[in-house]
Amino acid sequence: MRSEISKINKLEVGFTLIELLLALAITGIVISLTGSGLYALMNANQRSQNETTERLDLERAVAFMTDEIKMSQQITKTIPTPFTGATGIKGFNPASGSSGIKPILVLKPALNSKLKDLIVYYLADPPNASVWLGPRVIYRWGPTLLQNGNYSDGNNQDISGISATSTIEYFNEVLVDQISDQVAAQANTACEANYSVAVPTIADRLGFYACIAPDQKSVKFWIYQQTKSSAKSTMINALVVTRSN
Repeated sequence: MRSEISKINKLEVGFTLIELLLALAITGIVISLTGSGLYALMNANQRSQNETTERLDLERAVAFMTDEIKMSQQITKTIPTPFTGATGIKGFNPASGSSGIKPILVLKPALNSKLKDLIVYYLADPPNASVWLGPRVIYRWGPTLLQNGNYSDGNNQDISGISATSTIEYFNEVLVDQISDQVAAQANTACEANYSVAVPTIADRLGFYACIAPDQKSVKFWIYQQTKSSAKSTMINALVVTRSN
């Protein structure tokens, strides 16, 4: 009988306080490690998504520039200094509040385009307290485009259907954000013989620069984007030949 009571008492004892505390501590550590791993995984996934989005934005900008260069007659190799005012680029009026302005690609439109003024892609610091992250952005100064790919006069009219004397409005718009303000190693490399015109000069190169052929019919350009999720910059470059006369 005593033997049976002893067995029952042992069964009723259960876990000690120390055992319970130890179990709770181990459970807490496991939950903490699981949570940290899940948080790190979510952060890595978010960084990957951000990098993909930024890369796509950069690729779309380069595709847009490439198409417009192809439609142009020339890429101007001599940019006047100063580039604004009576002796500068005709009509060029940089975005309000922007600073550190450097025209890089100045395009002469095709003869049959009805555009009288040059189109300018320029590097600049965005205005303070703007929505742009910077440190620099690439602006485009030119006419807007319609969904059919033709230029608009500024009032949503296709310029192919307007008179030669009609006014065509030009606008400033940010083409791509987060352009690096650091000098990349490759930026110190001189332009090759077939593309010998450097814009800007090597000493002034930052996140957007070009090498233009002497005949002004083709160009190589480079863009370095400083991503939010990485200390390294993303580089993309293109070689484009004009196709219009």
